[in-house]
Amino acid sequence: MSDTADRDASGRRKTGPVLPALLFCSPLATSAAPRLTWLFLLLIAGALIVNALLSGRDWRQLIDRNTAFIAVLLVAFYALLSASWAADRGAAFGKAALLLGVVSMTFAASRALAGLDRPQLRRAALAFAIGAFLGALFVLFELLTEGALTRMALNAGALLWGSEKNLASPHGDGEIKHEEFRRSVAVLVLHLWPALLVLSTIVSRRRVALVGLFVLAVAVPIIISERESSQVALAGSLLVFLLARFWRRGIARSLAVFWCLAFVLVLPVTFAAYQSELHMAEGLPKSARHRIILWEYTAERVLESPWLGIGTDSTTTLSKRMVAEQPKDFVAPRTTGPHAHNLFLQVWYELGLVGVVLAALAGAAIALRIPLLPPEAQHFAAATFAAFGATVAFAWGIWQTWLMCGVGLALLYLLMAVRAGPGDSANASGVVTNGKKPSG
Repeated sequence: MSDTADRDASGRRKTGPVLPALLFCSPLATSAAPRLTWLFLLLIAGALIVNALLSGRDWRQLIDRNTAFIAVLLVAFYALLSASWAADRGAAFGKAALLLGVVSMTFAASRALAGLDRPQLRRAALAFAIGAFLGALFVLFELLTEGALTRMALNAGALLWGSEKNLASPHGDGEIKHEEFRRSVAVLVLHLWPALLVLSTIVSRRRVALVGLFVLAVAVPIIISERESSQVALAGSLLVFLLARFWRRGIARSLAVFWCLAFVLVLPVTFAAYQSELHMAEGLPKSARHRIILWEYTAERVLESPWLGIGTDSTTTLSKRMVAEQPKDFVAPRTTGPHAHNLFLQVWYELGLVGVVLAALAGAAIALRIPLLPPEAQHFAAATFAAFGATVAFAWGIWQTWLMCGVGLALLYLLMAVRAGPGDSANASGVVTNGKKPSG
């Protein structure tokens, strides 16, 4: 069969069923097992890039530079440099290299989306939305049944390997707690707005019902999971979504300002909260009081190396050398822990002022490119950015592989949904590509 048989009427190369299959499996599998985000980012980005190259596109078109791409690359390159004085240089270079790889693959794949026509993107986008919905139902079922399917899989694995170790749960106690699904819940937040953008473009009388059903499927597990960080991300992104519907350009600028202000205010706010003894306030959840102790102790350590930081991914290594003390009535010991549970504070601690400036500019550059998207997609993009910002402000370490790759996937989901929409998609990848703002 000739190569022309694999091309559509416009000359674009057809992807066949591969991309829709990947886009269906990706949100479903990563909701169930978030640590697989690296695999699906590699597969999806690889499929898009290979398709673009086979279509005859120059590889240099896939790395076309723009302010957002350059800004994020500078963060990755500085992380590589910072690894040279890290506590564990090998691990630090590995994490920095991973960040560089995720950034490069994500941006190249976003450029490769232009090689697909709308019908192909439409099929892939709908496959993603269906996979995201089924993934949300899986997480909901597991939370309601205390991990019935996970227990079944673990039991099967234990029997297969002829061992009773860890039978029934990761802790061997016959029970799987809600906290075991905390990563899955965070992944649902990243899937939410790209999938809603896909569903919002469906021309059907059932569109409102489908959107409502999907929101319930995602919101209910987030609420019953008791993961405050994901609940804040859900509520905050919903607020941004509503505001952005009527104030698109202003919200994009506001997101950029708030992103930068978070780096400026994180240290004084942390010290003020601790000095106000909020960590002793019984009215606050125990997790919040724990965070205040953790953040204040980490903020004190920031002042010891404020300019360049202690080095990429050094918090975990150095925390193992600390002798943590737990004063009376404290809900947790005074220590940095494996990570700061706050992107803004962790960047200060590990990358110093130089890293803070670069990370602030990178986030602001991405937020300010939201107005380059078609108007009907801008509020979804703003909500996605807000969901990410809220998630990393209260939980997770910034060097976790599943999180870095999950964010890369979320950006590809969003841009794919934008290009698959009914509007002008000539600059649908405007968040990360060059181009003029579409009219209207």
